[in-house]
Amino acid sequence: MISVRLVSFVCLHFATFTLLNCLSVKDQMYANIIADNPCFLRLNGTNQFGCTSSRFGNVGTLHLVTNSTDLNWLFNEGKADPYTVAITPKMFNREVLQSIELSAKVNGIMLLMNGTEQEVINNDNLQYTGFSPEDTCPNRYSDVSSCPMKPWNPYGTDILLKSWSFPIFVVNDQNTIKDIIDCFKNHNLPLNNQNDQSLCALELKSHMYAAVDSKTCLRRTMMSYQNIRPIKFCDPLGDKNVYWSLKELHPNTPDQSVAIVAARLDATSMFQDLAPGAMSTATSIVTLMTTANLISEMLSYNDANNFSRNIMFILFNGEAYDYIGSSRVVYDMLNGNFPNDLIKLNQSHIGLFVELSQIHYDKEVVFYRPIKNNASENVINFMNIFNKSLSDDGFSVTESKSTSLPPSSLHSFLKIDPKFPGIILTGFRDQFKNKFYHSILDDAENIQYGNNSTIPQTIAHISTSLSNSLYTFITNSTYTGLKQANSSYVTKLLDCYVKSMNCEVFQSLTSPLHLPDNPPNYYISIDLITNTITSLSRLLFASFGSKIINEVQNEENCLNYRTKQGFMPIWLRGNYNACYSTTSNVTDAVSPAFIIPEYNLSSPKYSTWTESVWHEVHIRMFLRQSFKLQIIIFVLGILIFLFSFIIIKKMYDQSGIHFNNQEVHSVTNF
Repeated sequence: MISVRLVSFVCLHFATFTLLNCLSVKDQMYANIIADNPCFLRLNGTNQFGCTSSRFGNVGTLHLVTNSTDLNWLFNEGKADPYTVAITPKMFNREVLQSIELSAKVNGIMLLMNGTEQEVINNDNLQYTGFSPEDTCPNRYSDVSSCPMKPWNPYGTDILLKSWSFPIFVVNDQNTIKDIIDCFKNHNLPLNNQNDQSLCALELKSHMYAAVDSKTCLRRTMMSYQNIRPIKFCDPLGDKNVYWSLKELHPNTPDQSVAIVAARLDATSMFQDLAPGAMSTATSIVTLMTTANLISEMLSYNDANNFSRNIMFILFNGEAYDYIGSSRVVYDMLNGNFPNDLIKLNQSHIGLFVELSQIHYDKEVVFYRPIKNNASENVINFMNIFNKSLSDDGFSVTESKSTSLPPSSLHSFLKIDPKFPGIILTGFRDQFKNKFYHSILDDAENIQYGNNSTIPQTIAHISTSLSNSLYTFITNSTYTGLKQANSSYVTKLLDCYVKSMNCEVFQSLTSPLHLPDNPPNYYISIDLITNTITSLSRLLFASFGSKIINEVQNEENCLNYRTKQGFMPIWLRGNYNACYSTTSNVTDAVSPAFIIPEYNLSSPKYSTWTESVWHEVHIRMFLRQSFKLQIIIFVLGILIFLFSFIIIKKMYDQSGIHFNNQEVHSVTNF
């Protein structure tokens, strides 16, 4: 007689083998695609923008689109819909995406970056057509001036500001791209015979929780807090503004005694974690940082204290989204909270505002200013000194004749004071030179940064001229010293802000901490997270002209050390490894719309941008059975079901005989 233990052992091992075999079959059915950069959903007070998939993902037959012929076949002859389209950058534009959406045949899109960036640009002729998903006039509804007849961003396609009904991913891994193309060629060709064969298909999953607009998703979040397990649907965009001043700021600052040098600290793109912003953002940051370092050497802290004027360098965050950072600074100024409620700096204290925007590798600088006639004396003096200094270095320095101002933080200040003494220094005339503005291609190659690059020398010259002009603003005299910006230092900063955050300068401030070995992601993200490049920029500011605090020997005591007003203690690691007293600090870069009680999120006064929450992102590739095979499997399934039903019915009819005999036998034995 077979023992119960033996039967249990056999059943257990059979179940284990079956489970393991099922898992291996599942793994053989699906191939996971390396694609961590989906297009995601962002919202403002009136609309939603970006992409989302269905809750369980979108499935479609793979179709490769490299030209209009491939697209026309899909629309007119494709019978294996829904499709997932793998598309090249040349075809990734508003017209194509809209036609795909209207066809109702496509469930998802993958943007294939096949080859190096230069190969992609050359193969798709992007050097002529450009590749910018932004609006032709970025932040058009937040500017004080209207969009000019010749729009600022002539290469803009506006696809960043549209809600798409399908998920979109970008794929950069070359081996993955090869696998996708091979799967299409091996299983989906010839195209005229797709119904009779198993086809390569993909499942794209990037389900976003938010919907409709910021007001709706925030209301849903608040309502969910009443549940046992609350759900967050979206978060406000936000980060920190970073600033540093030549000397400490005082509560009783004289009017028009502060010069502000500003640049934006953020960029954006259509895809998660891919906002390289080399020309959009990084070149201006590097110019600002180089200038701050140089002016701290031209004017030591003790020398600067001999004069009543001061300089503040500030990096505004979130400017790509209706000027989040600068509008918050203006709001705080109006409410006596900038940079805190003790100093209370406001617009009347600012005698000069200089903004750096899209500094180009060409030796050209263009002025933009809101007041062309009767400009303030500080602005005129600055322009004259800066113009002469750069012209002597062989630069073309001109003033734009446009009556409109390009997208810039200056707009936030002009809203409260049309006579605000501001000026914008750019590397473009009338229209952006940047063909990849707010694009994933706006990286080191876009600014021609590499061997024999000219941009370090260009930035060094601009920083030297800017420092000379600021020196005159402070001292009311001409700088006669020999100090000037060093192009080798500019190169080191470009390495950090364009190529990799794991660079020499940042390592000297943070070692032995491990830094990401990749270019910065300049996307602002949500207000609960501080971007890595934001923190590193503050540390870099702190290394300029700061004083060591000798009585503090460790980081914990440094953080608790009380400095005099206007200074902050900060522990610098790496080569410094000490506590420093610095004027470097941060302020909130969160829109006033999210801190004003009962603010109407439909109002255009302040930025109302939020980002959707999502849970899981993946792409899986598999073979989709042909229609004939699906019919065969369906029929076989029905037959097996009927056969099983008959067998079970027969067993049930005879069960009384077997079980009754067994019951009698067991009772007799008892």
